[in-house]
Amino acid sequence: NLIGDKEDIEIKIRNLVKIYDRESKLQREWLSGKKIRERLGLANSFEKLSDMSEILWQAPILGFLLYFTYSYLSDAFYISIFSFLIWRITIYILAYIKQYLAFTNKKRLFKTAKITRWAIFWFLPIVNIIFISVANNQITGAIIVGILHYTGIMVVRLSNKIHKDKIKIDSISGRFGAIKRFSYRFVLKVPIIGKKHTPFKANKGISLDIKTGMFGLLGPNGAGKTTLMRTICGVFEQTYGKIWINGIDTNEKREELQGLIGYLPQEFGTYENLTSWEFLDYQAILKGIKDPNTRYDRVKQVLEAVHMIENKDKKIGGFSGGMKQRIGIAQTLLHLPRILVVDEPTAGLDPRERIRFRNLLVELSKKRIVIFSTHIIEDIASSCNQVAVIAKGELKYFGQPQNMTDMANGHVWQFEVPADEFEEATKDYLVIHHMNMGENIRVRCLSKDSPYESAINVNPLLEDSYLWLIKQN
Repeated sequence: NLIGDKEDIEIKIRNLVKIYDRESKLQREWLSGKKIRERLGLANSFEKLSDMSEILWQAPILGFLLYFTYSYLSDAFYISIFSFLIWRITIYILAYIKQYLAFTNKKRLFKTAKITRWAIFWFLPIVNIIFISVANNQITGAIIVGILHYTGIMVVRLSNKIHKDKIKIDSISGRFGAIKRFSYRFVLKVPIIGKKHTPFKANKGISLDIKTGMFGLLGPNGAGKTTLMRTICGVFEQTYGKIWINGIDTNEKREELQGLIGYLPQEFGTYENLTSWEFLDYQAILKGIKDPNTRYDRVKQVLEAVHMIENKDKKIGGFSGGMKQRIGIAQTLLHLPRILVVDEPTAGLDPRERIRFRNLLVELSKKRIVIFSTHIIEDIASSCNQVAVIAKGELKYFGQPQNMTDMANGHVWQFEVPADEFEEATKDYLVIHHMNMGENIRVRCLSKDSPYESAINVNPLLEDSYLWLIKQN
């Protein structure tokens, strides 16, 4: 009821940013000073006392923990927790002192700090074992504390190694591959000491205006297209930026506006033992269409819309890839969405099925917004009246497909080169395609300047402009 049936739909996106695996607000505030110093290039600079402010306030806390743990506590469990905190803070402070001594070129003191840090790193657990067993007469507790502490040390070191060396756990093989994969996955799930945040910015300040019709999202795999579409649909919440649908903030009216949207992901499931009618009837019930007559009319309507009414009594398991995609679209149309979002629906379809499916989306876009994600240039050129190119999360182009070809003007070259010179002549350029011409090879490539003495400028195609935009990233 927020938007009238006769009102044209418009989506406005401003400065949209999505960051995966982001630290909590507390962590960001805690580390803000350190990150500011890193951005200013002062991370390892210790010219004055204020540069050491990050550890100065921790020294009195360390003193209190030492007194509290070894003079007040008697329970082995609590001693183990607080002794680990003491160990962690001490190691952190000594690391800063080492950086300071290295910066001020105090070599002898630097070696002393290095040896002290090493000794505390490995031998503090032994001190705790002796303290608990002698002072508190808890030999079992002392052994448990030692085991937990050294386990924690191994988790920290292994976690640091995984992140430093960027180890791909799934690719580990060999004699003890299964054990290693299990150990690495376990370490990365241990809170605080093992699990580390590695923030990844999937969308970087994207601004778009999307109106009724076919809107194409073009970009390579991993460019951020799916993230953008899921954020528009309300599946994800943006980190920064705003999205409005007809002037209504999607953050404020998320649930109400989601009723306007139908989303077909790249991978979706169906019950292949059901007929297309049975499957859609079941999905309609799940969407809250409880009246049998209304449900019958709606299922018939969406099957006719996707040109599948003649296959209503056939089982989905026997359908081709394109037919299954059309059933997926029919499923999203059951609640009559005003915005239809489809993620790479033509991937894996043969040319004939791809054309049929593309034509279907064009039909559906006459009265609604259809956001169509793909990396196939031909699908965009022949169906979309608006297109956006995204690469590595950044918006590279937004406008009409026919105007996009101008982006590569003067940068598309064609020339012939002897076959034995081909590799040397093209090693520094992006070759769009090449063709054997007897003893020569005809080359079409992208370059700012002439790549070969006989090269001539040729008119760019949409594919050329797309590759040029991606190349600039």
